[in-house]
Amino acid sequence: MRVYIWSDGAAMPNPGPAGAGYVVVGDGVRLLRSEALGDATNNAAEYMAVRNALQAAADEGATSAYVRMDSSVVVDHLTGTSRARKERLIQLKEEVQVQEDRYPEGVTYARIPREQNGVADELAKDGARASKALSADRRR
Repeated sequence: MRVYIWSDGAAMPNPGPAGAGYVVVGDGVRLLRSEALGDATNNAAEYMAVRNALQAAADEGATSAYVRMDSSVVVDHLTGTSRARKERLIQLKEEVQVQEDRYPEGVTYARIPREQNGVADELAKDGARASKALSADRRR
């Protein structure tokens, strides 16, 4: 089963409380998720969003995925156009590749304009706000 994924990550501020958001649509599959990630950079949040989206879609039976995201940095890393250099991003890229291996028909990435990623963007911001609230609760 092929799925279409829109994913986004947010850190407010960068680095700071971070969130992941994604939408997965496929044959009988409709997922909308917002996740609090704790503190991270924006690029790390972008990676975690796509990793988590691929994991959730594979868990639902997806065999191929077309991922759309507005992060040129992460899309370039995942397509091999450029290399991740920071240790944390290299680790997250490897985690994404573990999820890619669950897709026998492959995973394709495309960079889209931010305006076309609105739902995932809002879900990611919700996750970042939740991270901020959880962090504030722990300080009390």
